[in-house]
Amino acid sequence: MGGTSEYRIAVAVADPANAAQLTRTAVDVARERDGDVLVLRVLVTERQSPFALYTDEVIIREFGGEHQEILDRVVETAQGAVPVSGQLLVSHDVASALTNAVVEFDCDALVVGWQARERPSEIVLGSNIDRIVARAPCDVLVEKIGPADAVDSILVPVAEGPHAELAADVARAIALQNDAEINLLRVGEDDPPSDRLLASIAARVAPIPAEREIRSGSVTETVVERASEHDITVLGSTRQGMLRRQLVGSVPQAVGRRADTTVIITRREVGIRPRLTRLVRETL
Repeated sequence: MGGTSEYRIAVAVADPANAAQLTRTAVDVARERDGDVLVLRVLVTERQSPFALYTDEVIIREFGGEHQEILDRVVETAQGAVPVSGQLLVSHDVASALTNAVVEFDCDALVVGWQARERPSEIVLGSNIDRIVARAPCDVLVEKIGPADAVDSILVPVAEGPHAELAADVARAIALQNDAEINLLRVGEDDPPSDRLLASIAARVAPIPAEREIRSGSVTETVVERASEHDITVLGSTRQGMLRRQLVGSVPQAVGRRADTTVIITRREVGIRPRLTRLVRETL
């Protein structure tokens, strides 16, 4: 795929009703980093079907009309602030198609939508999203869309680690593009370590001025309560709790399910990035 930007964020479009909001998030993040956005949509085929007789190109040409129209509308609507392109994928497995695409198209991050529902205990966010969060070799932003259209205030629950740092980066990017304020919330002891952590995250979201707040009590209950007072809550994966919940952590999952506003859960890729392959190619 063409393009010369050093940062690319992909956004997976499944439900057309949520496509615009998810793409706006991707555009906000890309714009702050002088990057570009790649919109992905998967045309799902059955494992055992006549589609197996055709190449992906033939399937897209002959059967992908409606999917391509949706993709084209999203791309056209999002154009302007940053370069935006689209790619229609063909696969019987949505999660595999998306994780393969972020490698093929050298993406640094992927935005996926989440509709919180009651699920079997072995499923955390949803079977496809669970697999994407676990396997995608890039940063992942899981967004549950709330009712608000405008973004005036953003809540960032503060914790330690790379996932929380990514949450701060995403909050800063959204705030910069929407002229929004940021509130940093630390649930725990009011002591020097908490003060230092808040100061560190406040420096990370600069130049956005950030209000700092320390509260005691239940982390989940406090964050859910405060989330209702903001348009967006951005929090990092904690990877704590029961083994089956270690994909994102029990607190982000509970906040995402219970908060009635937009929630973005961030998971930073801390291993070898696909971009390393490109850098090696350019060096040789």
